This record gives sequence, C-alpha cells and structure tokens, in this order.
Amino acid sequence: PGETAQETIGQVSQETQADAGTKTQASIGNDVSSIVEKAMPSVVAINNKMIYTQDNWLFGQQQYEVPSSSSGIIAGQNDSELLIITNNHVVEDSEELSDNQSVKAAVKGTDSDSDLAVIAVQLSDIPEETRKQIKAADLGDSDSMKLGQGVVAIGNALGQGQSVTVGYVSALNKKITINDVERTLLQVDAAINPGNSGGALLNMNGEVIGINAAKYSDTSVEGIGYAIPISQAKDIISDLMTKTTKVAVDENEQGYLGIQLQNIDSQMAQAYGMPEGIYVYKIVAGGAASRSDLRERDIITKFDGEKVKNGDDLKKLLTYYKAGSTVTMTVQSLENGKYVERNVQITLGSKSDMPQSQDSQNESRSESQASPQRKLGR
Repeated sequence: PGETAQETIGQVSQETQADAGTKTQASIGNDVSSIVEKAMPSVVAINNKMIYTQDNWLFGQQQYEVPSSSSGIIAGQNDSELLIITNNHVVEDSEELSDNQSVKAAVKGTDSDSDLAVIAVQLSDIPEETRKQIKAADLGDSDSMKLGQGVVAIGNALGQGQSVTVGYVSALNKKITINDVERTLLQVDAAINPGNSGGALLNMNGEVIGINAAKYSDTSVEGIGYAIPISQAKDIISDLMTKTTKVAVDENEQGYLGIQLQNIDSQMAQAYGMPEGIYVYKIVAGGAASRSDLRERDIITKFDGEKVKNGDDLKKLLTYYKAGSTVTMTVQSLENGKYVERNVQITLGSKSDMPQSQDSQNESRSESQASPQRKLGR
C-alpha cells in the first residue's frame, strides 16, 4: 500500500539500532511551564486530508482520502499571509490543510531533500481573537547545543491537540536514513510521536533549535527521536517563504505538458550513470512540450524552481498552474556523452490540445522498466 505522511514518522533506517542506547530515567530538573507558555502561541496543529494509494489484485490501484494530523511552527508573516514551517512529508500528499481553527492553508514552498516545507494562511481568514494570541517563534542556534542539554518538544501528538514532552540531547550530527535519504539530525530522548512532525524542539531559553521530524520505531528501542537542526534549516526556510503560494486550480483549467515519462530513482541513476529525476520518454505531438526547447531523453529535475523526483511530484505541481502559464524547468540534457544542465521555458497547454488518446500530461511508460538500458538509449 501507499505510504502516508502520518506513517513516515516511524520509518528510520535500522542501521542506527546498535547505538540507540536506552532511554534515560532521569527527568528535567526544572519546571518548564514558563518555556511552554512562551512558545505555545508559536506552534500550531495541522489537520490534513491525505491521499492513500492501495494496490488491489482484483480492482487495481485505488485511492482513498484519509485524515492525518501534524504540527507547524509560525515563522512570521508578509502583507497578507501567516507563514508556517512544517515537514515536507506532512504536505507532499495533502489535498487540504487547516489549523485547529479550521482555517485553510496552502503550500508555499517545499524541499524534499531536507524534508522542509512552508505553508501559508491568509491573514484575512484568521479570526481577530486568534491573531492577537499567536506570534512568530524565536529561532535559536542548534550548532551551539551540547550533549546532555535539556530540550522540550511541543506538537500535535497523536492528533489529540498540543502536548509537551521533555528530554535531553542524546547525539549531535546524527546521520540516519529516512526513506532512502540520508540526513544529519539532532537525536533526543524527548518523546516524538505521530502528529509531532513539524512541531518545535526548544532549548531551555524557549528558542526553536529543531523541527521534529521522526522517531526511532522498534520494539527493542525506547526514547530515540530526531529533529532537523534549525541552523541548517534557516536558509532553506527563508527561500521557501519567498515562493509563490500554490493554490489548486480547477481541473478543466490546469496546464498540460504533453510528455510521456519514466522515473529515474536513485538505484537506476546509479546503475546507468544518470541524474535522478523525470526522464522524458516521449514528447507528444501537438502538446505544449513540442512547442518548447524540451527534448526527448532530457531529465527534468526542477519545475518552476521546485525540485521534482518523480512523475507524482510533477503531477502535483501542475495542479497549481493554469493553461497558458509560462514556467521554467531545469533539465539535464545528454550532450557529447555528458549531462549538462539547461533551463527550458515552456508555456503550458490545455487538455484540449492533447490528442484524444493522450489523457495525461505525464503518462508513464511501464514497459520501459523492463529494459531501461534499451529504452533510455544508454
């Protein structure tokens, strides 16, 4: 079955089990209520509607809409929006986002490599009473954290509303693998549970020094949680906050590329010496791509500045763009035996531009999986 963001929190590589250790039985000696009181107005609960995909041998692939819960940290605001930091895995399959006041949010920017995202809420949608109570979080310096220093985690644990757990920094610069991506994280023994994703990890000054991202899930291990260090996240967050907020457009107005594709995952990229991304298997005659400088055998790595790793990433992004919009795609083109990065401008077409046999802008060629070397022209 497909994986949802609600479950991603527990998917950590088993390679860390040997040095996981046991949970300390000591407690934070100081009352942390003043820290929580200061930080709580900066942490929000996020309620998601996720798309869950299941393969059934009788009925084929089926999709279901399921609820999910997570957390976010208020980073600031612009003239019209409140901006909230969370994890990319919280928003990547979301159909709808809202906070605990049922205010809808939209994705502003995502970075899958760092598992970071920024979402936006229209200030005009937030009740005046709520606006008076919330505030931007104070960001600290995770690089200055030491082993054994106390930490406080705040988040929407188990979807039951904001809760607080305490603990200590148990490892610095911990390299772990989550969903085949190696990341360098803070390791703590404060309880991190499903729903905590995207929430705040605080130091004893009430400053955010990490964004809760994952827990170690194993019956033989207790008290191992991970957070993205805020010092390595700040520049990425600042960039994501400047992106154009993504609002889904009506399906009949959505833009189309007119390509057939194959995903190049990390294993295939390594096996055939290719960049990871979206391989353009075929450019459909009459489609938008046929009127651009995009070439068959190009590998798409970014769409309008957003990283894309597979067809699902691309399809999701295209739901935010109307036909007639002009976007820039970053591609890797094979020239003289080497891949060279290019930027390609393309004006998206409409569904009516597509031949009737082509109902998708990014139809995948499943047969190419059987013999990638032949199909990819390597």
